[in-house]
Amino acid sequence: MKFSVIVPVYNAEQYLGRCIDSILTYQGEEIEVIAIDDGSTDSSLAVLQSYSDERLKVIHKENEGVFKTWKRGVTFASGEYIVFVDADDYVSERLFPILNEILSDRDYDMVQFGWIEKYVKRERKFEGAPGLKEGCYEGEALETVIREYVKMLGGKNFSTTRWAKAYRAQFLKEILPDTMEQITMFEDDSITRPCLSMMSSLYYTDTALYIHYCCVSGSICNSTQKYDAYFKDCKNLIAYFEEKRDKFGFTQETLDRFAAHYFSGMLGEAVRKRSKKAAKAMLADRSVTDALKKSGDLKCRLLRHRFFALYRLMKWTKDVFLHRY
Repeated sequence: MKFSVIVPVYNAEQYLGRCIDSILTYQGEEIEVIAIDDGSTDSSLAVLQSYSDERLKVIHKENEGVFKTWKRGVTFASGEYIVFVDADDYVSERLFPILNEILSDRDYDMVQFGWIEKYVKRERKFEGAPGLKEGCYEGEALETVIREYVKMLGGKNFSTTRWAKAYRAQFLKEILPDTMEQITMFEDDSITRPCLSMMSSLYYTDTALYIHYCCVSGSICNSTQKYDAYFKDCKNLIAYFEEKRDKFGFTQETLDRFAAHYFSGMLGEAVRKRSKKAAKAMLADRSVTDALKKSGDLKCRLLRHRFFALYRLMKWTKDVFLHRY
């Protein structure tokens, strides 16, 4: 078995068929699809059970949240590589042929590929690490990537989504037991940051092979009631990285950059959605203002000094020119 595709499912009946169909379009026998229904209350389980393809394995369990769901999927995986696909997303028909081609000569701890964010009226292509050239990274070249993109010491940021990646299964399973579980809003970062910091080989391509659907109504990521969870998990994640700093090779400078990155992202989202109460509550926390103060980034300065209108104008201008929305 070459690939284990893990699909966590919770109340996704509207999108689930499209997701599963996009994976099973590939005719090769070297894939298995592990779809785990996390106690859905809609007809998601029935949708999964309607498939007769033997490559699809359906697991039903009580609701535990997405992190424990995809972690459970990893324990069932028998493939050499693991690919995560969210139930409301889908993949390109070129995904597995291209992965097979990349992995035909040698193994990598991780393959990072590009994706498309799809909105109602437009879409935009994203790269997992803007500026990197396609190819293999290991040794000194990989150390440079980790320093500049993962630890953000070059001001750049590697994609920390769990999707749009193929993980060598043995590598992922070795790291997984040491990850935090009590997290809801930054679950991707809690595993991908450790994986990225500890990988010894990487293949990078910006070819868009994953479609991230950004129009899901009811998603917690699109909810204005998410900020308490954001704030709690943000602080917990930073504390976790601090605790594991030696294992993951995180210096104090790296930890400071992480704190500024997470807090400014969380605060900026509240400001952009005009959730003034949430924004003011975050800025009342000393750890947030200290993190923003240590950063020389313009975004952090605008947020720390409460220039919210100017921040929104900056974001609007950027989004217009990038045609993001």
